[in-house]
Amino acid sequence: MYRPKDSTVSRRHPIHGLSRSLLEQDPELTLEFSRYVHLGSGRTLSREIFHVNARDLDDTWLAEEIRGLAETQELALHSRVVQKDRILHIPMVDFAQVDSLKALLLKTQAVRQSVPVDITLYDSGQSMHGYFFCLIEEKDWYKYLGRLLLCNSPFGSPDQLVDSRWVGHSLEHGFSALRWTCNSAIYQSLPQLVDVGFSETSEKDAVSNIS
Repeated sequence: MYRPKDSTVSRRHPIHGLSRSLLEQDPELTLEFSRYVHLGSGRTLSREIFHVNARDLDDTWLAEEIRGLAETQELALHSRVVQKDRILHIPMVDFAQVDSLKALLLKTQAVRQSVPVDITLYDSGQSMHGYFFCLIEEKDWYKYLGRLLLCNSPFGSPDQLVDSRWVGHSLEHGFSALRWTCNSAIYQSLPQLVDVGFSETSEKDAVSNIS
């Protein structure tokens, strides 16, 4: 059943972490989003990709986007970013199963140490989402995705930490995507910040090469 749209944007939404940690440093970035229809089980019926200047991204913009979604559409932020004709990526992750934040942080330690900022976590209502609010080169983004897969247990264990299908879709499409809305009946809530202890940027460059 379709729910009436709630366009209220909380201070715990990822738009605020993105704006505070990354966009204030470089307001000339061009961000990539999509309006998409999700069928469940990782299947997408349609995806409409569009771009937004970082200067235009705020609560009002997001509220208008939510109100403008069709009944079955959702809005997602993509990892792919344009900076002065360069393609860069915001490192993201969709976790499949999180037993505890302590275990998550321990198992992702190698990934967290390979980028210049630490992870910020959001509960999407379906799964845990993670953002590293920085930019990495596209060639390093592929290495990053590989490191995410290595966070999972070996030998085909069913207890995945990182959603391997989400990583596969990222490789297939050339970008990662994380949902920002809960407009359709599939989802129950907007993503909400669950951990603020790892969201501060380091003194390293915002664009990093993963060694």
